[in-house]
Amino acid sequence: MVIKQHRIILNLYQKTIAVFILVILFGAILLALPFASQTGKSCGFLTALFTSTSAVCVTGLSKVDIWTQFTLFGQIVLLLLLQIGGLGFMSIITVFFHLFNRREGIQSLSLSAESLRTDNFQNLKRIQMRLLIGSLCFESVGALILFFCFLPSMGFLKAAWFGIFHAISAFCNAGFDLMGAISPGAGMICFQNHSIVLLTLSALIVIGGIGFLVWDDIASSGHPRKWSVYTQIVISVSAFLILFGAGSFFFMEFHNPETIGNMNLGHQIVNSIFQAVTPRTAGFASIDQSSLSDSSIALTSLLMIVGGSAGSTAGGIKTATFLIIFMTILSNLQGKKNVTIFHRTVSHEQLQYAFAISGGFVLLSITGGFLIAFSSDIPFAHAFFESISAISTVGLSLGVTASLSPVSSLIVILLMYTGRVGLLTLTLGFFKAREDLSIKYPSAKLIIG
Repeated sequence: MVIKQHRIILNLYQKTIAVFILVILFGAILLALPFASQTGKSCGFLTALFTSTSAVCVTGLSKVDIWTQFTLFGQIVLLLLLQIGGLGFMSIITVFFHLFNRREGIQSLSLSAESLRTDNFQNLKRIQMRLLIGSLCFESVGALILFFCFLPSMGFLKAAWFGIFHAISAFCNAGFDLMGAISPGAGMICFQNHSIVLLTLSALIVIGGIGFLVWDDIASSGHPRKWSVYTQIVISVSAFLILFGAGSFFFMEFHNPETIGNMNLGHQIVNSIFQAVTPRTAGFASIDQSSLSDSSIALTSLLMIVGGSAGSTAGGIKTATFLIIFMTILSNLQGKKNVTIFHRTVSHEQLQYAFAISGGFVLLSITGGFLIAFSSDIPFAHAFFESISAISTVGLSLGVTASLSPVSSLIVILLMYTGRVGLLTLTLGFFKAREDLSIKYPSAKLIIG
């Protein structure tokens, strides 16, 4: 009798999904170990799973205070998870193959290319080496600056560790902090009057959020006139959102004594810039988010939805998608048939992808908010904010994360995972893309608007 063995063959998207799940589960097991917690007792698998998912998906939401809950071992595990999540597991593996002169298979290269959102296989290794070297350089400079800022109040070893941890957390757009050592749960509010700390973190967040392909294009092209259209879009939209966000937050919170109202002008400006940067998509908070005005909470939600850029450490629908949607609406209102950006026409296929991703993103955010509110008995506005923060992999909260029920925690875990892996990747991983060209139905004239 011959027994046939059937091999399970996974496509590229299914492998991406599986890799993230395995890394998350491995991290959860390590964080659930008794010696990973300060009490010597396990924090519980659900808390560990929530924290591990948040780290690998570079979100920053946490049900516990990182400093008071986890030992140095737990903090190191957390730092490694968010570094892997930020740079991409397959990108790190590819670099190690290159360093040890080992040949990498086409499937591994495909996973690496997918993580960076590029189809340039020829220059993939060069891009990844620049990615790793550039990341280490930016993180090192940031850690050094933060070290000198923390040194007077913390001592050498603690300041060094805090500098390294927060530099990596900021660059990877993760938003985890150890400020529970000063005041549990306060986050960067402890340093809201320390402009150098906030501006350093802001710079790291922006650099990590513009995307590795943009780095490579800037490094290769040199002069801005030689930048690709995509790089021009990312830089332009990012600059606009920072300036618009900072100005809006400044004027909306100028007279709010619970946020920036009691600060001097310099600190008001710096905290407004920080509040404009951190929703895209870092999650650090230098002011209490629950004390923001309703208009500021709405603007924060919008910035979280937009997020950073494709192939970066950030989440959200991405800056290019946001501009495509905006220009499509503008072009249709002006009666134009084509959508053009920087003298280039956007293809119909890209328009469909942009609207599909954005529509799915908003639908999941609303559904997630409803389910969180229902299962945890919290106001929908707070639950909706939490849902957007999770799927955008931001990490900001209106103070409800710790009180989430087990069911709500699982919902947030799924939202964080979806936001990091990508809605398109998940869809193509579970549903085979196919197009039936044999049948074409008649066009329908619908009344719209």
